[in-house]
Amino acid sequence: MKFLVLATALAGVFLAGQRPPVRPLAFDSAARAVGEVARALGGGGRGLQEPYPQAAAPFLWLLRYLPREWRLAVVRWGMSFSLGHPPAAFDSWDPEEPFTHFVARYPPRTYDAVVLGDPSGGTAHLAALLGAPLLPPCYLLGARHRIGPDDMDAYIATARAALRGMQREEGIEAIIHYDPLHDRDLVANAALFRIRALKLPAAYRAFIRERLRPGGTIVIAEDTYAWPQIALGDGIWLQLGGLGDVPPAEYLRRYPATGEPVSRRESEWGTPEPFVLAAEEFARENDFLVLRLSLPHPDRWSALAYRAYRAAGAREGLAILDCFTTMDAQFSKETGIAPLHLVFNTRDSFEFAREFLREERPRKVFLLLHPSYAASEDLVLPGEWERALGELGVEIEWVSDPGFLPDDPYHAFRAAGRLSALSREYRLPEPLALPVEALESLPP
Repeated sequence: MKFLVLATALAGVFLAGQRPPVRPLAFDSAARAVGEVARALGGGGRGLQEPYPQAAAPFLWLLRYLPREWRLAVVRWGMSFSLGHPPAAFDSWDPEEPFTHFVARYPPRTYDAVVLGDPSGGTAHLAALLGAPLLPPCYLLGARHRIGPDDMDAYIATARAALRGMQREEGIEAIIHYDPLHDRDLVANAALFRIRALKLPAAYRAFIRERLRPGGTIVIAEDTYAWPQIALGDGIWLQLGGLGDVPPAEYLRRYPATGEPVSRRESEWGTPEPFVLAAEEFARENDFLVLRLSLPHPDRWSALAYRAYRAAGAREGLAILDCFTTMDAQFSKETGIAPLHLVFNTRDSFEFAREFLREERPRKVFLLLHPSYAASEDLVLPGEWERALGELGVEIEWVSDPGFLPDDPYHAFRAAGRLSALSREYRLPEPLALPVEALESLPP
């Protein structure tokens, strides 16, 4: 999990003193994936700019020109009172209710398919191409605090205090996600924890019964990617670190925790096995078709989405590399430029992209990287991307502004403007689409 939205700082200025409801954090991977698919299906939204107040654009543009330490100081100041929810918001809350925010994003019409599972960008691109709502098994919450980023015990205590107010329900688990390497500034200002459904949420059941056509297909996107987690009791788990180029064993070495690590489906990308089984049972009970796709890593969903675009008639020789929550599913559908999604802008994703492009050999790549205000040890900077793609003979057109990465506060507005211009240049007469039946013939 490697994200930071400067808009939280600005929202804090405008909304200080108000008590927000407990709902999925708008800049989390699952929430952004749902928003991108919904927008591609006609549900509205502002895409990359969605988590950012429009009025903030001039301020963010000016902020990018300040010295880096000044920029980061503003970010830290804003996060100190605006990241996540205040402790009082967690006095009593229903863990099922936030799932209703996901289904509410989609246009109220009949669909031929829905996608349940992995909320990675690759799956989001695939769902958008299928014209199918994506319903993930998880969402992220954050409880505010002020701690040292290496104080794991205080971090866990904040999360557990927030979870005490959760109305206990069967079929729900919580994973406290502590990553002081990729999210160093974040963990100092909020304890982040992910709620995961081990059954099909009531909001999902109602949506599918109402919106999936009789005999339609439930595509189960099962991501089996695993990571060590430590049981804390009462359906609560602790995960140290997350996907990137720093292995799990290194996190456990640097941040020893009490308890025996168990290999389980990873907090952010892994699809809980009970959720998968519940989806299959629901499909049988309601006479829906089931297409269960099981892949071992979110990179594989990125590769599948790229190949699905090629099968749907994507433009020859062109690709867009997008990253984490910095993506635009509507853009790829409307332009026919095949997306290759990077889980993060880290060394492992860099190597995945380089090897994939070595085989595919596109003529030109549009490069849309995710800004990272925590320059972690596995981050790959723009210059290395340029050298690697140049060695492959691939022309680069930047959608991000490489001169301001890895921490460009104006990035969302700059990138949205460039994508809008490119969309006008490359727009197809009709957006690309792929029938769900075609997935079965695609290589994983």
